[in-house]
Amino acid sequence: MAINRILQNAVTTKPTQIIKTVAATGTPEALAAKGTFFRDATLIGVKAARTNNAGVVYLGISTTDNTQFFDIQPGEMVGIQALPGEKYDLNDWYLDVLNAGDGVAIIYS
Repeated sequence: MAINRILQNAVTTKPTQIIKTVAATGTPEALAAKGTFFRDATLIGVKAARTNNAGVVYLGISTTDNTQFFDIQPGEMVGIQALPGEKYDLNDWYLDVLNAGDGVAIIYS
């Protein structure tokens, strides 16, 4: 019964989906434009719908090449969740690729 009360007071949000690819190796790019906020995001190692990346891509919060700390394998799903009461901006997260044209699909809300 407590769950029903929580759901009744919850704000409805609609998930959004984008695909971010990086055209050139050695040039990390932000996942989205400034002000693209989220509380929960799932990143999938694909360069297009139903097309896995050629190689590993790297995710981090640095704009400098070779400093992204988290690897995403082709087809792998990775989640990012903000702390309760907080939100993140996709513009603060950078993707670095070893193969030009690789990227991630991002489903977020």
